[in-house]
Amino acid sequence: MLTIYSIIPSLKNNEGHQYEYNIAFTKAANLNDWKYIKIIPKKCSLDNLESDWQKSIFGMETKNKIKNLKNFIPFLKVFRKIKKSKNPVLFAEDFTIIILFLFLICILLVRPKMQLWLLFRFEHDVMIKKGKPYSYILYFIEMILGKKNVKYLTDSELVAKRNGSFFKRDFKVLPIPHTNSIIRSAIQKKDHYSFWWPGGLTRKEKGLFRIKRLASLLKDANNKVTLEVAKSAQNTIALNNNVRFLPNNLTREEYNEKMLNTDLLLLPYIEKSYGYRTSGIFVEAIVAGITPAISKDTWMANELKKYDLEELIVDWESADLLKNLLKLCDSSKIKEKIIAMRRKYLDIHNVDNFAKKLKDISL
Repeated sequence: MLTIYSIIPSLKNNEGHQYEYNIAFTKAANLNDWKYIKIIPKKCSLDNLESDWQKSIFGMETKNKIKNLKNFIPFLKVFRKIKKSKNPVLFAEDFTIIILFLFLICILLVRPKMQLWLLFRFEHDVMIKKGKPYSYILYFIEMILGKKNVKYLTDSELVAKRNGSFFKRDFKVLPIPHTNSIIRSAIQKKDHYSFWWPGGLTRKEKGLFRIKRLASLLKDANNKVTLEVAKSAQNTIALNNNVRFLPNNLTREEYNEKMLNTDLLLLPYIEKSYGYRTSGIFVEAIVAGITPAISKDTWMANELKKYDLEELIVDWESADLLKNLLKLCDSSKIKEKIIAMRRKYLDIHNVDNFAKKLKDISL
């Protein structure tokens, strides 16, 4: 039986993918009869957690990144626990160059017999110095742990190809497990449409300026469309009768209900940021049978092309943007193709398949 320690320094609450991802990983670990221990920041706002959630590290500093070195002592304590564990694995899908450096120092000092599983969500091009410092640190980690004990993972075929070529390592592609097998009934013709830009983290890389433009176009839409966005964008997006602000932190039940009642899921993500990386929300939409509108030259566009759904790749700068988005809502042909894509996704992106892939990696 493996004991897996997951270090998650960026976890603040249940917003974003990390909480749901680790819930899904816990389920997969249980299926494999493994222990899965989540090491999270002391100031994380999640309460009433089970004992396998341990608040023992400092949260991620994003402005002054050198401050993340203060996690040295907390990490050292984790590594000492790892050394005493049977068949231990350290898993990280939330790491920076400084965190990787701290891993190296702790491994040097503690010398645990363990595996290190690293999930890369980004291509090496966007890493510091295009990934070269990462490759040096990983070389030294492999020297101590043994090359076979360091596993390179990702959830994107594009990242696997890009990083595999750069690091000269075999990257295993994992499914995206935090999905829900819910589905909306067939299209219902109606006079009013609901567009949703999902998530409480309304960052620029998720296409904030494109949503601002769409909101301005909706001023003259005669209430035909309601654009729903999180309150975190309230100071950026001009209020009008066709824009509705939602709580930043929807419960899972509220999130699922909103997904199922959305006519079009807006994912106008910036190509430079999402050219290789995956989107859990996109996968959730397909699994729910919901139509997403996405940007060209992204991982999502690459996925849609596999299923003959290029019409969902939107030109967000088009003068006819609103008209084009409404066409996507009315198309029964698109809905049929999404249902076909959903069937394939359900076979791939689920906890059972995730558990199976993890077990294969552990051997």
